[in-house]
Amino acid sequence: MSFSVTCLPGLAPLLVRELAGLGLAAAPSGSAAVTLEGGLDEALRACLWSRLAERVLLLLDEAPGQPPASLEALAARFDSGLHLSRAQALTVQADHLTGVTGDARVTASVFRRLLGEPLPAAASADQGLCLRLLVAEERTSLYLDMVGESLGRRGYRLAGGQAPVRETLAAAMVFLALEQQPDTDLIVDPFCGSGTLLLEAGQMLSRMAPALGRAHFAFQHWAGCPGDHWDRLVADAQQARLSGPGCQLKGFDADERRIREARDNAVRAGLDGCLHLERRELARLQRRDFTERSLVLTNPPWGERLEDKPVASALHTGLARILAQQAPQAPMVVLGSDVEVMDRLGAEPVFHLRLRNGQLTNFVRVVQPQRRPVPEPLKAGEPAFPIPEQAQAFANRLRKNGKQLRRWLEQQGVAAYRLYDRDLPEFNFSVDIYADQVLMQEYQAPKTVDMARVEQRRQWAVSAVRAMLGAHREQVHLRTRMQQKGTQQYQKLGQRRQMHLVTEGEAWFLVNLEAYLDSGLFLDHRPIRLRLAEEAAGKRFLNLFAYTGSATVHAALGGARSSVTVDASRAYLGWAAENLALNGFSSRHHRLERGDALQWLEQCREQFDLIFCDPPTFSNSKSRDDFAVQRDHGRLIRLAMKRLEPGGVLYFSCNFRRFELEPALFSEFDVQDHSRGSVPPDFQRHQDIHYLFAIRHRSAK
Repeated sequence: MSFSVTCLPGLAPLLVRELAGLGLAAAPSGSAAVTLEGGLDEALRACLWSRLAERVLLLLDEAPGQPPASLEALAARFDSGLHLSRAQALTVQADHLTGVTGDARVTASVFRRLLGEPLPAAASADQGLCLRLLVAEERTSLYLDMVGESLGRRGYRLAGGQAPVRETLAAAMVFLALEQQPDTDLIVDPFCGSGTLLLEAGQMLSRMAPALGRAHFAFQHWAGCPGDHWDRLVADAQQARLSGPGCQLKGFDADERRIREARDNAVRAGLDGCLHLERRELARLQRRDFTERSLVLTNPPWGERLEDKPVASALHTGLARILAQQAPQAPMVVLGSDVEVMDRLGAEPVFHLRLRNGQLTNFVRVVQPQRRPVPEPLKAGEPAFPIPEQAQAFANRLRKNGKQLRRWLEQQGVAAYRLYDRDLPEFNFSVDIYADQVLMQEYQAPKTVDMARVEQRRQWAVSAVRAMLGAHREQVHLRTRMQQKGTQQYQKLGQRRQMHLVTEGEAWFLVNLEAYLDSGLFLDHRPIRLRLAEEAAGKRFLNLFAYTGSATVHAALGGARSSVTVDASRAYLGWAAENLALNGFSSRHHRLERGDALQWLEQCREQFDLIFCDPPTFSNSKSRDDFAVQRDHGRLIRLAMKRLEPGGVLYFSCNFRRFELEPALFSEFDVQDHSRGSVPPDFQRHQDIHYLFAIRHRSAK
């Protein structure tokens, strides 16, 4: 007999190799099926043992053309006595190939009526004889579906989370992974969800036939299949089963509910006690979680919606970075749906597979994570090329500042810092270093100044910066900074979204040196962010006026139990989500809330142990009156203190140069002024760059 064994489009080459390992000779017949020649024994073994196959179909007959003529011919030749004598129910299903019009359900109904059989319809496709019609443009084929319900329905998964990977696709990933490293002693899934990948790996390594958990097959209702044949194959499979996978299986996920589902699924899959499952964020993976022969097998969030893709890209960047650090020897097999997102894994794929999964195009990649070199921060030194005489004083100041900061930069490992800030009146610039990139911000000259002279001075300044830092032209980003009012605050300057990576302590951040007035990282707040990391362990953290969430990232890395990040801007909250993902954190325990901070505090009923509040000097909104920090900070602080647990601390920061804290607050709360101590060495020339107060409840003293 000739059987067609189907699979997901793109998996046929793997299916041929899998069947060969089972002693079954098959040949590809397209991207989604292989042809299996043999008898009933070969077909039933494929049903019992194949992990990649979807169906096993026996070709019964073919007729030229399309319905209804082709259906009439097939029905007339169908031998009911040969096929239906044991059947108590009958299911007819149809599939229309490309180019065929009409409703496949109507085709199935017409053929069933033409058969004239009184058998009732089965409750499901595997609880009665199952006939399957494949309608092409030139012919219609009639198959006996040996399986009924897809072979991918293993029976162990009752709940699958938000985006469960299909069992047959998961098995294909395991198959590829074990081809890469057959002697593995540990398989790790950092995004295990309901555990499908680990369960498929556990069953494969335990030599557990995947169909042992199924109660019904359509062939059991076929007159051509002896009743005891299947029972004998099942008994042999049970004898072949090992006591365990012989390999550690570890699954981590940020969602405790998914972990519980995975544990329940493991029991139904016959792997109870074989999996180590733990609620843990990607950021918390450590080198001791891996061995030298580990495999990483995972299905990270894809970012299927356009607005989610930046976060998915950041997550893939973080995944590659963390695994390159914690498991540098481990090959990684990753499932995704967007090549550009998967490219963020960095390494060239060892193997790349494209397949169709329902309506989705999926990709499976085998990669070896590679640690990306962290670019050294640029430092001012001797000029790389001659500097115009008119810019010599500016260049000398860059050299002087660089010399003063060098020891501090090297001792503290600072990668983003301010080198120059309007030190010379004739060069009204700030110069910030972000690793190997330079952001020059020119403060807008008065209209009375000759613009040609301004342009000439700008060219001299850029030339001096490039020479003193040894930077290429494309590494220097120049902006003109003017006084911002109202809705102009944090205004987007263009559509270009070129992100650069920069480190700060243990954190990684995305900065944009082109599209926004500010880069996404306020450099003068570096000390308070590092302090938050030191104090956050086990605490509930609240970040108000959060901007791009950099303080939240530090708190999360410091061990915050949970966090809430509040900002009125959808764009900046999206940026915060990217920063969290880049560092291996999800938004499940680090919530992002869009809203006006004052209104949010009025409605909030949660309590926090650590709060950071960094309001703008001024802002306006359609949903409330204008906010001015000098006028409104008292109300803001009092609302925040209502949400602060006794023993907790609110760090209140403000960049308004003429700011004065409301005197009554000193009597209501324990207020400590940390302003001078919070200014880092690269901002010492401007001690009034910001104010910082630590505010506690008096009863907590």
